[in-house]
Amino acid sequence: MKNFEVWNLADDRQRYNKCLEKCNPRTVFHLTEYLLAEAEAENGITVVFYYEEDGMFALIPEVLRRINDLPYMVELEEELYDMITPHEYSGIISNSYDNALKNKLLKNILSYCRKNNIICQFIRLNPYLAELPLIYKENGFDVFHSNEQVYVNLEQTEENIMKQYRSNVRRNIKRAKREGLTFEIAEKNLFNVNAFQGMYRKSMYLLGARNFFYFNNRYFNKLIECDCSKLAFVKEETGKIIAASIMLLDRNTAYYHLGCSDREYALKRPMNYLMHSMILWSRRMGKQIFHLGGGHKSLMQFKEAYSETRIDYYVASQICDQKKYLNVCKKWKEQFSEIEDENYYPLYRYNE
Repeated sequence: MKNFEVWNLADDRQRYNKCLEKCNPRTVFHLTEYLLAEAEAENGITVVFYYEEDGMFALIPEVLRRINDLPYMVELEEELYDMITPHEYSGIISNSYDNALKNKLLKNILSYCRKNNIICQFIRLNPYLAELPLIYKENGFDVFHSNEQVYVNLEQTEENIMKQYRSNVRRNIKRAKREGLTFEIAEKNLFNVNAFQGMYRKSMYLLGARNFFYFNNRYFNKLIECDCSKLAFVKEETGKIIAASIMLLDRNTAYYHLGCSDREYALKRPMNYLMHSMILWSRRMGKQIFHLGGGHKSLMQFKEAYSETRIDYYVASQICDQKKYLNVCKKWKEQFSEIEDENYYPLYRYNE
């Protein structure tokens, strides 16, 4: 028996959770609580695509977004949508190791998109689901090697972990200790959450980050409520919070998700001390991997200073309706002709 279904995650969480329990491997980014938080950031609804055959199944959650909701697309003549996987990583998971199920799921999703005015998809592939780039490529997606991301192998001694740190990082950690900085996994109460939000948004402003990375209050509140999230602080001697991070934890991996610091205290090296402390804390919690991820040039230079180990990160995209996609892009170009970045995908969300 073959069966393809699509449902809104918020309408049937229990069914999704039952499926999730049977999937291996799965990641923290597939957890229901995280997906519902992320839908708030993406301004869409999380839908589950599910294909089953003879008791074996494959599924993927994606965020469905209405293009007409963009302020410069309100005059579109028809309802149009696109889909993106939840930030930060995703991909197909299954209760089977048979890749044929994943192929059939993707074919059914494409058919669904074409019937429901979903003009394109963008997939951020979790680097630890290593078989997925080839599967997406075989199903007509454009698969792009985005970068090599940094991770720390926690299945080694603390001494060996620190040997991989660059010499300036080790010096900065010693300085942070001399300055009396302390690390803690903080209680996720209103005061601490507000402290993190304020520092994080100020950091994004100073970095000139894209609007998406500011995140709205709904996202922060739902993210903090997740059991999988941990709030980490570095404080100076007076107890003032001068660096902070949100980590996401699954069974084997700790992900560095969001981080920030107070620039007034930069000389005390709180970010070096924060990253070092999170790595060692994750090891003590029995995790096997601490994933630092990637980023722009300066952020990558910061992360690369903690580990020599790398993992490939891919993204995949697919235009489901070429004519409608090009028409939307043309309408966008008519309004924003001064923007020249033709490589952004989807182009019409460049200045979102």
